[in-house]
Order: sequence, then structure tokens, then C-alpha cells
Amino acid sequence: MISGGRGPGDAVLSRRSVLRGAVAGAGALAGAWALSGCGTDAYASSAQTRIQLWHLFTGGDGGIFQQMLTEVQQENPAVGIDPVVLTWGAPYYTKLVMASVGGRSPDVAVMHLTRVAGWVPGGVLDPWDLDLLAEHGITEDLFPPALWDRAVIDGQLWAVPLDFHAFLLFFDKGLADQAGILGSDGKLQGIDSPDGFVEAGRAMAEVTGYAGVGYGYTGDGAQMSRMLWGLYAQTGSEVVLTPGEKARVDRDALVESVAWVQSWLDDTVAIANSDYPSAVANFSTGRVGMCFNGNWELQSFLTAGVDVDAQPMPTIFGSPATYGDSHVFVLPHQVNVDPARREAAYATVAAMLNKSLLWSDGGHIPANREVTSSAAYKEKVPQSHYAVASEQAVFDPQAWFTGSGSDFQARVGEALQGAWLDKSSPEDAVDRLIAALDTALQTKPPA
Repeated sequence: MISGGRGPGDAVLSRRSVLRGAVAGAGALAGAWALSGCGTDAYASSAQTRIQLWHLFTGGDGGIFQQMLTEVQQENPAVGIDPVVLTWGAPYYTKLVMASVGGRSPDVAVMHLTRVAGWVPGGVLDPWDLDLLAEHGITEDLFPPALWDRAVIDGQLWAVPLDFHAFLLFFDKGLADQAGILGSDGKLQGIDSPDGFVEAGRAMAEVTGYAGVGYGYTGDGAQMSRMLWGLYAQTGSEVVLTPGEKARVDRDALVESVAWVQSWLDDTVAIANSDYPSAVANFSTGRVGMCFNGNWELQSFLTAGVDVDAQPMPTIFGSPATYGDSHVFVLPHQVNVDPARREAAYATVAAMLNKSLLWSDGGHIPANREVTSSAAYKEKVPQSHYAVASEQAVFDPQAWFTGSGSDFQARVGEALQGAWLDKSSPEDAVDRLIAALDTALQTKPPA
């Protein structure tokens, strides 16, 4: 499965609560270590320094990531890389926290950027040394500001972004042309307004004979979060979540966003009752000509033979903004840091960033701007057509309880689904969402 943010919810754990369960989880953690290896040993058998790298990539992503690791290993045989692969979500994050607090943390690990803020207060991560990163060619100007800024907490850098995986609008070029909404430049025309997008969806539905747009959201809080927070950011509004206080949001902007989506979930522009797999299948088979989904589904659509292109989220409410998340490299906390292994971790991360042209094959937008500005990347279609999304990136509101795969995304879904599926009041849906935010803010953060 491509790890773009969908999957079971998983709770943020405090170091204290994990320590209480460390003995019970020792067997599972030992099983995780047994997964290490996966193909690099042939190049690392004589390595001077060995490091362990944990990641959550399986399926197509996993193959590409492993290829990157193999090439890095071949080019720097002085460092041996032992990868550990775990299923993303609760199994991955729970084991990573346990390893950190139990004194058996890996040298470097991959996680989602939106989860970092919830981990920093618990002391389960170490900050990156900016000077040492710079020695390896990693500096702030290498990354889109939105990604770098999200990785900085209390003046320290806690994560190094590998990519931005974005919530995009895919479209079938042939069907778009038939619907009269494909411009001579190959881009969709007239969709960057509330009414314009709906009209384009109706034109597409006339061509397909089924519906215009695929959007699978029922029972999926992550999909609802992606749509909501992306649209809300386009209104120019912000969310401020301070523990112990009420959520500071623009209620009117939230209502406007929810009501607009409700307006086109009418079984013509888009099917009102559609889950994630149905939306993917409908676009893959030509039953709809546009589809909201994450860039991680690109290979699914290419494999299905869709004449596919993609763009960032249409600018419906005036300010360009595309929701997403970022896979990042982090340093799980170590009590006694081995300088040689820490140096090797920095070198490996730098080398992986330089390999991220390959990573874009899976649909992700490399965080390394030197890669996305290269001629080789610009030849990649449709990847290069939506690369600007990383420059207009927005995320889940920042709090210890939010982020990809979090339980809070399920709360977002519980608040919104009635409005979108059963056409209940958008105002009531927003009030339920604000109440859920307020309740979460009254819950003590992990410490």
C-alpha cells in the first residue's frame, strides 16, 4: 500500500505510558528487528559503520525506496544500511516510540511531518544539527518554505523532508477534451471558482454518462480532512490550536467549505455515497473523468491505462493551497550517541535526498528543489505538472493530536459525513467539528 495517509488511526503515546508497556511489547519489537536486511547486505558486508533505518514503505513505494537505498549503499560502501520495514499506522509508530524510550532506537527513521509536533514534547526525537546538515549540503533553501517551517519547532529542526505527497485533482485528458474543458495548453479550463468547477463537473458527466468527478470519502476521515483543510486554507483563514484554550477558527470559512462540497455531491457532478476504492475504480474505468485523490494513486491510474494528467487542488476560494503531508527523516532519541553512526545517518539522509528523482516515480513530489527544478524531472509527466503543489502546501492544523493516521482525522469524518452524505446542515457539521477540537484541546498533551 502506498503510504499517503490512509489507514487505521493510531494514538499519540507518551514516553511514560510506553515505558509502562515496554515489557509487554518486547516480543513485538524483537520481531521488528528481525525484518532488517532486505537487500543491502551484499554491498555492506565490509562496511566500517552500520546504521539501522526504519521506514513504513511497502508495495510500490517500498520497492522504489529500497532501490534508492541500494544505490546509496553502492556509492558509499563505508556505511552499511540495515533497513527495517513495518506497516504504517499504529504498528509502525507504536514500535518506533517503544524503541526510542526503551534505548533501542534506530539511527534514523521515516515518519509523517504532521506527526512530529506530537512527538517533540515527549522527548522521543533528537533535533538535527544544522551545521552538520550543511556540511552534507542540506540547507533551508533546498526545501519549500512550508515544509521546512513545519519541521521547525521551538527554534530547532526536528525533521528533514523527503517529499510532499499532495491531494490532487487527476483528470482523463481524452474525456476532458470531449467535455470541452481541456485548454490548448493541456490544462483544465474554468475550474478555479466554486461555480466553474461545478459546471465543469456537469460537462464531464454528460460525456461519461455516469458522473463527472470521483471523490471517495465515506467512512474515511483522512479523505474528508484532506478536502476540508485544503479548501479552508484557500479562504485565507487559519487555525490556532493551543492546549487548554478554545480552538481559534473562522467558522464562516469552514461552513463555506463544507457547503460547497455538499453542493456537488449530487450524484451528477459526483456520486454522493462513494468510498475510497469505488472512487479509484470509477476513475480507472472511465466512469468519471476527474478524481480527487493523493499523488500516491498515480501508478494505479497509469497501470489501469488512464490517459491521466494531474494538477494541484483547484483554487476555489482565491488563495492557492493544496493539502498534503510529507515523509520526513527523523532522529529517534538516543541516550548515548555514537558519533560515527550519527555522522553516517546524516550522510545517508543527504544521499537519499539526492536520489529523490527516482522517488518521484511513485508520484510523490521530491522536497529537494534541486531535483524538481532539474531538466530530468521536468520531463516526467504528469509529476512535473503538479510539482508546484509543494510550494502551496498546507497540512492538518498543528497540534499534538492531529496528523496523518491520527484518531482525530476520524473525528473530522464523524463531524462532516452527515453533511456530505445525508445533506444535513453544514453549520451543524462545523459546530460538531469545533466542539471536537475544543474537547481535544482540553486533553493533556503527552509529556
